[in-house]
Amino acid sequence: MASHPRTVLVTGASSGIGFACALAFLGRGDRVVAQYHTQAGPVEEIAEDFGALVLPVQADLSREEGCAAAVEAAGAPQVLVHSAGIWNAGPIQELDRDRLEEMYRTNTFSAYYLAREAARVMASGSMVFIGSTAGQRGEPGHSHYAGSKAALWGFVQSLAQELAPAIRVNLVSPGWVRTPMAAPALSDDGREERITSGVPLARIAEAGDVAESVVFLSDDRLARHLTGLDLPVSGGALLPMPRG
Repeated sequence: MASHPRTVLVTGASSGIGFACALAFLGRGDRVVAQYHTQAGPVEEIAEDFGALVLPVQADLSREEGCAAAVEAAGAPQVLVHSAGIWNAGPIQELDRDRLEEMYRTNTFSAYYLAREAARVMASGSMVFIGSTAGQRGEPGHSHYAGSKAALWGFVQSLAQELAPAIRVNLVSPGWVRTPMAAPALSDDGREERITSGVPLARIAEAGDVAESVVFLSDDRLARHLTGLDLPVSGGALLPMPRG
């Protein structure tokens, strides 16, 4: 449990990794400002369970004003965790402007706006952004998604220097995670088996696996000398695998 409860702003707190992060911080005794866009139900449920430790905030992070509103609701948070994001198909021959721009507004521009607003009010603390192994090695048919996540690595390295020593800034890059966003792809016949065959730990991550890494990086006692780090929570999926 946290000896001194912190205020933690978690985006995308209504589903998947963001929801798991909210629960993980609440389990430490932190106060969570839980941002959601359209799915109020899960956030309202944890608010019922944890009472005043949860502040639900509705905001559209694909818009600059939505990002500003989320940070304003948190006051002066000690931790910012940006998990909200989207993933969809984007074969290059079919990629139109609306889909491309929506991807970058939601996954990339939001990180800039949230960090800008948080940096204006945070005296010290930690920022953790959720990237993806797709941003490190690409993803055929999803170049817009891979690009939106790859951009976060340069962003995090820059902020880690700019905001030091008061604020530590890190990236967590999951591989495949069992979330509602990934469920349709994982339900394809044989897809999960093909994925895990290329993962040394031979499993799909659970959202809690990622959340625990986020909690670790945000801890000023355990991770006080870690900044500008990209932590791949991928079961070793980026390792070169033996071939025959």
